[in-house]
Amino acid sequence: MAVAVVQAEPGQLQGNEGLEMKMEPKGLFSTAVFKEKLREISLRRIFGSSQILRNLEDPSGVKSPKVILQNKIKEHCQRGKEFFSQGEWEKAVICYSKAINLDPQQVEFYVQKAEAFLQLCDFQSAVLNLRKAYTLSSAKEEYIVRMAFILYLQSQCLLDQEVYWDALDSFIRASELQPKNSVYRRKSITCLAALNRFSDCFRLVNEELAQDSKNPDLYILRARLHEQFCQATLCYQDVQEAIALQPQHKEARILMQRLLKRAQKAKNQAINKALKGNLKDALLRITFAIENNPFDAGYFIFRGTLHRRLKDFNAAIDDYIKAAELCEEGGAEAMEVQQQLLLTYNDFAVHCYSKGSFEEAVMLLNKALKGEKNEKGLYVNRGDCLFRLGELTFALADYQQALELSPTDFSLRRRVGMLLDELGLQEHKQRKYQRAVYCFSGAIESNPRESHYYLHRAKSRLFLQDVMSAKEDVITVLLLDPENEAVLPVVTSLFPGQPIQDIMSSKTAEVAKAILERKIQTCPYFNSPAKFKWPPRALEDEPKEQSAPTEELQQPQSAQQNSESVLRPCATEHELYKQIDSSRRNVSKVSEAVLEAKQ
Repeated sequence: MAVAVVQAEPGQLQGNEGLEMKMEPKGLFSTAVFKEKLREISLRRIFGSSQILRNLEDPSGVKSPKVILQNKIKEHCQRGKEFFSQGEWEKAVICYSKAINLDPQQVEFYVQKAEAFLQLCDFQSAVLNLRKAYTLSSAKEEYIVRMAFILYLQSQCLLDQEVYWDALDSFIRASELQPKNSVYRRKSITCLAALNRFSDCFRLVNEELAQDSKNPDLYILRARLHEQFCQATLCYQDVQEAIALQPQHKEARILMQRLLKRAQKAKNQAINKALKGNLKDALLRITFAIENNPFDAGYFIFRGTLHRRLKDFNAAIDDYIKAAELCEEGGAEAMEVQQQLLLTYNDFAVHCYSKGSFEEAVMLLNKALKGEKNEKGLYVNRGDCLFRLGELTFALADYQQALELSPTDFSLRRRVGMLLDELGLQEHKQRKYQRAVYCFSGAIESNPRESHYYLHRAKSRLFLQDVMSAKEDVITVLLLDPENEAVLPVVTSLFPGQPIQDIMSSKTAEVAKAILERKIQTCPYFNSPAKFKWPPRALEDEPKEQSAPTEELQQPQSAQQNSESVLRPCATEHELYKQIDSSRRNVSKVSEAVLEAKQ
């Protein structure tokens, strides 16, 4: 509103009038007070102290400016309302603008003008008018709510137009006006996701969940974000949380079914690739299936099997352990996991054995035996590893434990006999002949058809002055292996000057034959007793155990293998015999070198 400036002539504002003009105006807006003073001074100068013309009324029919102003404001306001009700928003804005020009302190005009702008989708102008009403009114909360809502509408329009930055800015402003309104914050998450600002997006979702951890919709929102960013495992976990909070949540159910179908499809593809021998591609597909369904034990079992076949044993063990955590204790899947875990530990041990890492192989087999103490193959393999480490006593204990679990296993008996023979030789070299005889006798009990066991025992008995028993052992060697040249020096020592024919027809030979036949007859893996005759050609039809078992001996062994879970062996008997032979040759070379050095 313009303010009139009155200029006074020099000398006129003297005395009291001048003092009154110099007085400081009171109040913040003192223009009206100042005008009243000027008017009073003017009347005094014209009329003096007379009051005759002071209280004259306005001429009839002429309204004062104040009344005219109020009437005009009412007219503009009324026309604005009429235009608003008729949907003529632009005219309504013009009317309310005129009313505001005449009375800028009227809050209602700004509010009505803001609503007209809102109808015109001019959100920014609507917010500006509401902000002006906010500054003029004492009832501020209702204007804050309305401003936030208008900003939300503006943001939603920008979001639909994919103007994400501007939409995000408006959502943030609305959220600042109403911090407790979660809708505005969640819309901001949508904009952040569209702008690929993933860290900020997840931060806001996590903040929402921290404030409202029992809201399944928030978990679904985060699950969708995880799905959008190919984080299937985290998506599954959030969907599971939502279902736990609200079992009949429709969106959670739909999303869960989609994840499960995707996982099953990937597993079927993995099975097809595995059957074709494409293990690496099968591994990729089953891994994708696990990401979409991380709580299915069968998926982990299948992937563990693939890892084991690819010789990635650590990964296989991790998968089986995870599957064991997901299985019901005592169920069929739990038993399968246990079996597969044992096979993996065993295969890992076999792999270490082939690389010469015998100690690592023993550690793995120890873990396997903690879970299953009735699997003979684990004891056999650990015995093989201990044998390669030189721990013959412990290896023998494992072989014997395996033999207790499977007494009819001829392969185990041969292993026990081989190891006892090796122990007997060590005792013999240390001049512990009685203990050597005990070991050789055990070897003979395990495999009574192995001729060199009798020869070794005969040599030890000679040092014990047990000549008669030594003669029986030598004759037994001739019965089992007449072409054995290693026995000839011992025969010459025990039977000096006697031909072999006379030795084999003696009473000592008859006793030796009877003892040998009885031992073989009582051995559980021989179906029929063996009968030995002299001369050697009579033995042509008899099987030789040291070369290969007969068909009769193979049948119970194969039947035993079919009835049990087959484990990969660390070593075959032939490899063990070869290792023993190599060790003996090395010892012989060392002994010869020592003798040469002494000479």
